[in-house]
Amino acid sequence: MSLMVPLYREKINKKKSSPNRRIAQRNTDWKKNIKLSIRTKVVIRDYFIRNISNPFQEIRRNIGLADKDIFKHILIQTNYKCTRKCPFCHYGMETPPENVDMNEDLFYTIIDQLRDINYKGRIGLFEMNEPLTDKRFNKFLKYTREKLTKAWIFISTNGDLLSVEKAEQLFKDGLNFIYSSSYDEIALKRNLKLLKEINPNYRKLINHLNRTYQSGWSSRAGNVRQFKKNTIFAPCDMIYKVLYIKPTGKVCSCYNDFYDINEMGDLNKDSILDVWFGDKFKKLREELNKGNRNCSELCSQCDYVGYGNLPKIALKWRFKNLFK
Repeated sequence: MSLMVPLYREKINKKKSSPNRRIAQRNTDWKKNIKLSIRTKVVIRDYFIRNISNPFQEIRRNIGLADKDIFKHILIQTNYKCTRKCPFCHYGMETPPENVDMNEDLFYTIIDQLRDINYKGRIGLFEMNEPLTDKRFNKFLKYTREKLTKAWIFISTNGDLLSVEKAEQLFKDGLNFIYSSSYDEIALKRNLKLLKEINPNYRKLINHLNRTYQSGWSSRAGNVRQFKKNTIFAPCDMIYKVLYIKPTGKVCSCYNDFYDINEMGDLNKDSILDVWFGDKFKKLREELNKGNRNCSELCSQCDYVGYGNLPKIALKWRFKNLFK
């Protein structure tokens, strides 16, 4: 009898406490579910941002772009020299053009005009050349940094004329970034050695590309015939975001224009804004917004797809022809 009472009481206590335990268990499960739900929401949110929101945000930012919008990227080529003749480049295709060194006063005038419009975009002090062949490069770089303190200045180089000392001096003079490419094994070994020896603070400002194994290249708007694909009849964003200035001071609509086919103006005579907002650019944009690449000899052979930075009319064309 004495043993039965405690057992009976324990059973009763269990029955009395079980509802509380069930509530406590439910509370614990609820908290776990909340935590799980939060983790799930984070995953869903990140997926949405990465795969859905960002692309539409890009479109939203670009809708309404018009002739009033300034370029985001300017390329200033100061000479026609290069240390190589690569098969995917103009200089490798045929005899390079006779060298022209950009007039120093013209260069300073271009930079001063950019300062006057408070330009804060990207500046490439190169294009169809090896920028370090210009012995005035550091002087030009210093002036550019002095006048355009918020611009992002960069170069693309094959590294033939680059050393640890030169690279570090370029960064001290105001360069933000270097894109370095190796096109053969000798250059690859040399450029990797430079990366190993340079100050770690500067190493992170160099993006080295090993192109020794690369076979597919851009056709540069169909100019490099062996890499040409079918012409793409679609709007193009180049005419809205890039201003390309040649050593002569001529402005072309595209940095793939080897032969000055789409000459938009001459900075020896006109200002940057007069050229960018001028009739030639305006007419070309109107035609390319409709996907008409037959509007010029250069564009008619171009296989560049074009993306981003398109005005509303061009985006409409893109959506209309998306599934054709």
